[in-house]
Amino acid sequence: VRPITFGYKWLRGMHQGGNTGCHMDRVYMNRGSSQLLTCWIPLDNLTLDMSVLAVLEGSHRMDRPDESGYTKLQNTYANMDVDRDKLQGTGWFTQDPMEFYQLNDVSETKDASAPVWKTTAFSAGDILIFTMRTIHMSSINLTNTLRLSCDTRWQPANEPVDPRFIQQDKKMPLDHAETKFGLYAKSDDKIEDGKTTMEHWREKWGFLINSS
Repeated sequence: VRPITFGYKWLRGMHQGGNTGCHMDRVYMNRGSSQLLTCWIPLDNLTLDMSVLAVLEGSHRMDRPDESGYTKLQNTYANMDVDRDKLQGTGWFTQDPMEFYQLNDVSETKDASAPVWKTTAFSAGDILIFTMRTIHMSSINLTNTLRLSCDTRWQPANEPVDPRFIQQDKKMPLDHAETKFGLYAKSDDKIEDGKTTMEHWREKWGFLINSS
């Protein structure tokens, strides 16, 4: 099957002290193919202290017991659409990777395995490919070097596309207003009228709120 890629590419720079919180890409781009994949590419050699990407092992799987924490996450957070749900902020589920240890308590599952975050050092030009349902984050940049990376999206050409990111009509520009998540979005203390917050949705879904 011939692959196609989004017309929009995400070039990112992570400053000293910065990181990306825990999230899945599906909440930003879920109006097209279910086979959509993210390809993350570091543009420099990266050590573990340079805001490398980390993935939560097994978080994308849907074949777990109905009451497992990851299944609940896939049935709630994964069905969010940041534009449709008028979400204010980044779209991150949490900024604390240790919070996923609480999923067992939330779902009353006593025998689920502990979450495992996986990462590594990267060389320039390496690629990391994962699904829209994979929980991932980046570590804190502990260096004074700007971490540069690019992430792109790929899917089968014969699958439906998300019109926010692929031009179906060459005369119509991409709607950059709706691609701000992952580019310009940030958490603000003041909530705009008509907007919702991740805290609101987490409480509605029944996830524990980390008050630390």
